[in-house]
Order: sequence, then C-alpha cells, then structure tokens
Amino acid sequence: MYCDVAIVGAGPAGIGAAVALDKAGIKDVVVFEREPRAGGIPRHIHHPTFGLLVFKRPMAGPRFIEKILARCQGVRFEFETSVMGIKPAGFFNIAGPEGIKTVRARHIIIATGAREKPRHPRLVSGLRPQGIMTTGALQKLVYGENLTPFERPVIVGSELVSFSALATLGSAGAKAVAMIEQNPRISAYRPAIGFSALMGTPIHYNSKIVDIGGKDQVEFVTIDGPKGKRRIDCDGVIFSGDFVGETALTRTSHLANDGVSQLPLVDASWVSSDENISVIGNCVHPADMGDQCYLEGLKAGAHVGEKLGGTSREDKGVFVSISHDARIKMLAPGALRMKSGQSVRLDISLHVLSPFTGRIVVLQDGEVIYKKYHRCQPARRIVLRGVGFQQAGFEQESSPLPVIEVKLG
Repeated sequence: MYCDVAIVGAGPAGIGAAVALDKAGIKDVVVFEREPRAGGIPRHIHHPTFGLLVFKRPMAGPRFIEKILARCQGVRFEFETSVMGIKPAGFFNIAGPEGIKTVRARHIIIATGAREKPRHPRLVSGLRPQGIMTTGALQKLVYGENLTPFERPVIVGSELVSFSALATLGSAGAKAVAMIEQNPRISAYRPAIGFSALMGTPIHYNSKIVDIGGKDQVEFVTIDGPKGKRRIDCDGVIFSGDFVGETALTRTSHLANDGVSQLPLVDASWVSSDENISVIGNCVHPADMGDQCYLEGLKAGAHVGEKLGGTSREDKGVFVSISHDARIKMLAPGALRMKSGQSVRLDISLHVLSPFTGRIVVLQDGEVIYKKYHRCQPARRIVLRGVGFQQAGFEQESSPLPVIEVKLG
C-alpha cells in the first residue's frame, strides 16, 4: 500500500493536518485511527469547552469534531487500524480488519495524542477495589454509555481536566466530596476555584492520597496534608490530568527522543529527526485543548503540503536537540534545524513539574541568549518569546554541534 501522506491518529491535531493537506491539493492522504470513529478525547466531552479559537463560539466536543471533519471530505480514514512500527524511508506496518499490511508514505504525520496518568505510575498504595479511573474513562461511561459509576468520589488533581471531571459528575447527578491537590494552589487558573465552590466540593491543598481502602468498591481514601493524615469517605477515585504523551510508536522507532521526558524531538515546523516524519499535538506537548491542537495540525499540515507540492525547500539542516533542566516536563520545540551561518529566532514553550518562580535561562555553548523572570505552575504553558540562537558553522562533518540548554534559576 502506498500514499502521499499517512496521518496516525484522528484527534483534533490529526484532523487539522488532514484539512490542510486536502486544501493544499495533496489528495492521497490516509488517516489511520485505532478507534471505530474519529475525534479522540473530545468525542466524550459534552460540555462547551471547544470551538472558541476555531469557530469563535463555544460548543461541546462531539459538535466540534463534526464541524472540523466536514472540512476534509477528500481524505480517507482507516478505522480500527493500529500502526505497529515506523521505519526509515516512510515504511510502517498496520494491523486492521484486513490483517497486517506494510505501508509506504512520502511523509508520515504522527498525532497519537496524550492520556492521563492512571493510579499505578502515581505510586498510590492500598487495595484495588472497583471505582478507580481517569477522567477520560469517567466521561466515556457517563456520555458514551449513560452510566454513573459512583455518587461521591474524590478527584485527584486540579488541572482544567479535573474541573471537567467535576462538571461531568454534576451532569450525571453525582458530586465529588473532595479535590486533592499536592501543590499550594490549583493548576488550573484561579477562577476555577469558584466552580468547585459552586459545586460544593472542597479542595485540599498540599495534600496527596497515600492509601485507597475498600474490598469490592472504594470506601475511603487516606490523604496526607498539612495537618497530617486523615480519612475521607468516598465511593470512587478519579485520577485526573498529569498527562503523558502517547509515545509508544515514537519511542520504539528510529526517531530522536528527549532524554528526560522521552517525548519525540521536533523542530519549529513539527518535523522530527527524520525529515519525512512530523509529530504534532499532545504527543509532543501534553496536553493542550482541542482547538489549539487543531490549529497546530493546520500549520503542520500546510508545511508538509508545501514541501510535497514543491513550493518550499526541503527540511534540511543539522538537527540540534535542546537539553533541559530535570524540573522541566517538556519543551516544544525540543530541537532546531540549523544551517551553517544561519541565526534563528523563535518561541519555546515549556511545562514544569512543580511550581517555580524565578529566572529561566537559555544558553548556547555556555553563553546566555535568554534570561527572564517567570512564574510557573504545573500544567500551564510558559512561553519563552523570541529566543535568538546564534550562527553556527558546519563547514566540516567533524564540526561540533552547538550545546543548547534551558535551565530554571
């Protein structure tokens, strides 16, 4: 099987790339999606948190997906199909209803998205009764199957998706008895506190769950906070946020990955260390809203369309990774494509793992090229604007690559 562009993942970013490629006249575009339908996470979110950036009005997730899908009528979708491996020269394998096949594409766009971190990697001890899930699993049950798995759960986390879980519970007639946040303030923006107050759900700051109790169903959790350990009676636990990129495909490939986060490294055009493979959306920077991912997909798809259509130069240059402080969760872009004698100025986005207030410094070969004071909270994107990278010489193959670092403090 052969195609011009293969897109892996039919969430907002993948759909955005498909729309741009269709508009650019690249007709042989195939989107491979492991689920039976397109849409990704927004399919299961029925409150109006989508559409403001793209359509200038709020709408529910399913309606948002319906409207952006209508923009790429010339694109073929292969559902219930998993991409199992990516190799150089555009080769990869798929497993679908017709069995296993080998596919070759002129360009591959990976848009596999992100997922919330469940209980196991958060190292929460205790028994394993029913009633423990992520926000995504909750929304599938409530909106997809019209089921209410519990009546009085606790929510772990205070990101925007945590308040989405609070709204989902309210729509199902349930009420969270507490939100547990390990930091001294919420990760979402401050006005969200008013929503939790409206729903009658207290937020426990500087606290974390240390035990889950219950035999068949969750009966209580134990939290450790400023006043020591205490028990909260509940019938469920929702682990929300703390998103991680769906990187199994990139980590097992030949693509370069970040040494700390294991996220795929891409340049400012979302092109990876293989110039024929792009990686976009929340797979690279977990986790942005659906509108933002769709708009990013449009830009990345347009770049690929120009390249394949011959209206832009190839993605040539030396691929230089950007290293970073271990307290930084992710950088985007995490690499540069530098050409000999070329200076580059661009914005760098980052997320931190824990609250930080102070200067963020960018160095190139030990020289400070950016230094500015920032207030950082987990799950909030911080943008370093206009970082100017200096000229570098690559006249000889043995020329050393620039050493670029981003540090906190």
